[in-house]
Amino acid sequence: MSLSISTGGRNFPSRGRHRGCSNAFRQDMDNTLATPQAISMSLTSHTLAIGNPGDVDPSHDQVTAIVGMLLDSDICCCIVHDYALIYYGARANARDRVLCVPDAQLEKAVEIFTSNHHILEPCEPFPLRRPGSLDHRFPRFKAVGRTDFWLLLPASSCHFICEPENIEWSQGCLPYPKLHVNTQSLIDTINRIDLAALVDGMDLSEEWGIEHLDLEGNTDTEWRENMVKCFGKDSLSEDDSILAFSRPVSRQGPRKEFVLTKESRMSWNQDPLDYTTRFLLRNSKGPRMRRGLGT
Repeated sequence: MSLSISTGGRNFPSRGRHRGCSNAFRQDMDNTLATPQAISMSLTSHTLAIGNPGDVDPSHDQVTAIVGMLLDSDICCCIVHDYALIYYGARANARDRVLCVPDAQLEKAVEIFTSNHHILEPCEPFPLRRPGSLDHRFPRFKAVGRTDFWLLLPASSCHFICEPENIEWSQGCLPYPKLHVNTQSLIDTINRIDLAALVDGMDLSEEWGIEHLDLEGNTDTEWRENMVKCFGKDSLSEDDSILAFSRPVSRQGPRKEFVLTKESRMSWNQDPLDYTTRFLLRNSKGPRMRRGLGT
């Protein structure tokens, strides 16, 4: 599956009260002798990560209302990345609520979010980059007076087709990629961190993978090359995983690497007699049932 990547032919500027925050923050850090760990903690406590003083967390209705802005305009969308992992049982450190939309509708989605300026305002990227991610190149918004941030991604960057057939709905009417679609995407893009979390969140077995996934052939190196070509190596750091794995890798490799090693990812105080994975107690309900209205 080879997909092109589009940002709609536009640059998406930042505006609003967050303009210039990152520059000021970097200047403060230049004047501080800090360890990498301290810098990382400071970045995740930045207003571009947690919002402004006095901001409140969004209600479920407010979250569904933002998703509804796109659905009401006939834009298919689904929640991916951290919040999709949480939906599937992983205890991810959630950052932005990331919405995947068809490439051809990304520009329209940005216009809808921008026009609702009383609810959302464009802002700069999350201050701490995730290795191997190009999320910082896509349009990001902050909810006015709230702690939730929203990122819009074209489906090609997620390596799946954003269409109703590939989406399931939570009990709280939020759209997520179907389990096999999400898993296939993580295998084909060799997203090891998220794949391990998804395997552990849902306790995926070898048998499930054989039944539901395409495990023939290799991972999609052409997709990775297109990502690098689209944004240029200047957008990436030397240790970014997207620059690695330039040669084809068997799809069987990532699946076996994580499905057969669940117990090794448990902490020392998680007894295998009590836990099936680091996220799941034995005989517990499936995560999609436990989540209630969803995340």
